Amino acid sequence: MATSGKKTFSKSMSFRAVVYPSQSDRTCFTAHCLELDVIGQDRTIEGAVAQLLEAIEAQLATCAQTGAQFEFWAPGLIWLKYERARKANRKVADEVLERIIEKANRRLGYESPVNIDSIAGTSEVIDEWPAAMV
Repeated sequence: MATSGKKTFSKSMSFRAVVYPSQSDRTCFTAHCLELDVIGQDRTIEGAVAQLLEAIEAQLATCAQTGAQFEFWAPGLIWLKYERARKANRKVADEVLERIIEKANRRLGYESPVNIDSIAGTSEVIDEWPAAMV
């Protein structure tokens, strides 16, 4: 995995995220990666996920270039949001997750090498998802 002192990362890494209303702007959504404590924010869920994909990619690139620590776990409160949403069956169904990621990739203009394999949403977010996506 190490090459001449630099770390390299697999392009098939998967992450978990929780989506919740932004604390600073209630008209926005926040998508928060649990394993890296990075976020994406936007007025749409797809936009927040697209921003999150870019933030994850930037984190991976920085770590690969500098050899910096890779994992920066999200705070316990964020994990608790994810676990509560997951246990309340607010995990996004696989086919819906695929559509969200597909839309996020279209918004980015390329296929992200990062995969989010599980997204859970707080009740406020689930209520905001269009009926066609739930």
